[in-house]
Amino acid sequence: MKGSRWFIIGIIAFLLIMFAVEYHLPKKFVWAPTFSHYDVQPFGCALFDSVLSSSLPLGYSLSSKTFYQLEQEDSLHNRGILVVTKDLSFHELDTEALLEMAERGNKIMLVSTSFDKVLEDTLRFSCSYSYFSPIMMKKYASSLAEKDSIYWVGDTAVYSRQLYRFYPILCSSYFRNYNSLPFQRLAEKDLARDMDNVVVDEDTAKVYGNYHPLMAFVRPWGKGEIILVSTPLLFTNYGVLDGDNATYLFRLLSRMKDLPVVRTEVYVEGMGQVQQSPLRYFLSHPPLRWAVYLAMVTILLFMIFTAKRRQRAIPVIHEPENRSLEFTKLIGTLYCQKNDHANLVHKKFTYFAEELRREVQVDVEEVADDQHSFHKIAQKTGMDVEEIGKFIREIRPVIYGGRTLSAEEMKRFIDKMNEIINHI
Repeated sequence: MKGSRWFIIGIIAFLLIMFAVEYHLPKKFVWAPTFSHYDVQPFGCALFDSVLSSSLPLGYSLSSKTFYQLEQEDSLHNRGILVVTKDLSFHELDTEALLEMAERGNKIMLVSTSFDKVLEDTLRFSCSYSYFSPIMMKKYASSLAEKDSIYWVGDTAVYSRQLYRFYPILCSSYFRNYNSLPFQRLAEKDLARDMDNVVVDEDTAKVYGNYHPLMAFVRPWGKGEIILVSTPLLFTNYGVLDGDNATYLFRLLSRMKDLPVVRTEVYVEGMGQVQQSPLRYFLSHPPLRWAVYLAMVTILLFMIFTAKRRQRAIPVIHEPENRSLEFTKLIGTLYCQKNDHANLVHKKFTYFAEELRREVQVDVEEVADDQHSFHKIAQKTGMDVEEIGKFIREIRPVIYGGRTLSAEEMKRFIDKMNEIINHI
């Protein structure tokens, strides 16, 4: 018992030490973009959604509905719709619903590094392709590499021109061929400081002129507008916490300040079919996550300490009950219900004759030896010889002749046989 106690104390101490070491280890960041509301890693949107929920004056909410569903859901009130993802791909019905919502006065902000071809053809723009590498992002974050510059050029009457600096890998995508329809610039990337390394073709020169790639712009559509942004990685937890650069996000979102804003996650890769299970919710919160871990460890310890072999319980074996009397009563009840009194007397007489044969050594079924048998029974029982002889001669017609009996006669014959047997 003493050794077992020290073993348990050692296990508990080891677990406490491991928990303390794990708790104080540096947290590892996952740089893969998910844009998930439940992801607290740099490129998730848990903090981003929380900040917007408490900051936007007319409200901010999440949705898992498509543009088609949102358009069918409410056709009377205008909203601001926000979509943040890496590769934005629509169904034809979604594109039509998006344009219909903008036509009615909704403001829709699409933030992505690539857009649906039908949408590009309709709004007459194109977006350069960019590839995000988490390894490169970690190198940029751990080095002192110079950042790229993005200038705010929209709404100069409300906001002054301002410079924002981001790592190049976060803002490498930009818009092209957007001049064929009315538009309003919001943000441009400054390449003037790095013109020696820029390769410019004829088409690019026509679009950019002074080599300022467009990062965000507004395309008016009906009573509303469509806001296109090419930097989705800035609309994440990292973007909100990146120094004063959160101002850039709020300047873009200010285009929808007069409307309640809804962010739909249905176009985020892998999020359309994902449901938030209770276990996923528990694991997303540190206190609940540790509670789950502690419960699992407790169950594991319980299994370990109860796995040792235990002696099987010795079953209690009861003495078999004597049910002969119950059986006899049951048989008697059956004979009585059938009114077969003679047969019941016959069975009793068989038992009576066998008992005399064993105890007195006489055979009352042998008529020739009646005198000898009657005297010997009388001598053994102390009863009168005439009484015994009269009873046996009276019962023989019932046994051998098939005479019928009443219930009273049956009872009298059985009682007399019992009386003789009891006197032996």
